[in-house]
Amino acid sequence: MQIQSHHHVIANVLKWLNTNEPVWLCTITSTWGSSPTPAGTLMAYSSKYGVAGTLSGGCIEEDLLEKMQQGTLLVNQNHQQYPIEMVYGGSQEEQAKFVLPCGGQLHVLVEYIQPSNTSIEHFSSLDRFLAKRELIGRKVMASSGEMSLLEKNIQRGITRVASNDEDEVYIEHVMGPAYQMLLIGASEVARCVAQLAQSLDFDVSVWDHREEFIRNWAVANVSIYQGSPEKLINEKFADENNAIIALAHDPRVDDFALVDALSTKAFYIGAIGSQNTCRKRKERLMNYVEDVASLDKMHSPVGLDIGSKTPFEIAISVLAHVIQERRYLEQSLRK
Repeated sequence: MQIQSHHHVIANVLKWLNTNEPVWLCTITSTWGSSPTPAGTLMAYSSKYGVAGTLSGGCIEEDLLEKMQQGTLLVNQNHQQYPIEMVYGGSQEEQAKFVLPCGGQLHVLVEYIQPSNTSIEHFSSLDRFLAKRELIGRKVMASSGEMSLLEKNIQRGITRVASNDEDEVYIEHVMGPAYQMLLIGASEVARCVAQLAQSLDFDVSVWDHREEFIRNWAVANVSIYQGSPEKLINEKFADENNAIIALAHDPRVDDFALVDALSTKAFYIGAIGSQNTCRKRKERLMNYVEDVASLDKMHSPVGLDIGSKTPFEIAISVLAHVIQERRYLEQSLRK
């Protein structure tokens, strides 16, 4: 399984702390206007090991790293190790300097974390939850840097600054679970989708009952299943953190699994084919699904219309649409 972005950063923080190295952890707590990355984005830095993650992919990282390396941030804190908030894009001059879009602004929580039993246990717990694909959050007190876990009454995609009854300011950041993608049919298009999707924070699997197709189908870090699709989908791919895409272009494979997929909460369900093929598929499935209205959830033909022809071009169109729908899901959770 390929490690996801949040987990990648948290795992590196834990690894560095375990070697007795202090770590800088930066979290985007809020954004205004156009911003290159959303709230909740993480970046970690160790003077010995370097960088994990990214905040903007540009000058913001360079500015932060320069301040960290020169000790400017600790001087500004009078050598206290409490978190500080940094604002990028607060003026037109800064927007131009840091190449932020018009009106863009990023608020970044910067923590200087010393290795200790407390900090190692905190990040060990986060690492365990994320490795098991479980939702987990962390709470950081702004005045002291005290860290704690959030396990109850939390929701994916939430990063916020708040205060308690004593007017103490704290930051909450919820992470995980990792998004999953189940590809139906070990086709060439599925191979291309599997390769690209892993770079988009998806843990990818493929299901196909045809031995001749599975035998030579292999993509690194992708799990292959051949048993009952109903059992597989219900046990592993039924929640809203999943995308299920039928790419076999064979009704004996696609239809079999789509019936089960349409009964799940998966945020994206799609099926490959021409308009005519997809119309006939929908007519067939009407005879098998428990709820005919569930067919409205299926994107068929799958993907965005970008004039794609080759397997990799089709894969790009499919993933572009999945990313679009994933963003809609995350935006709805933040409302």
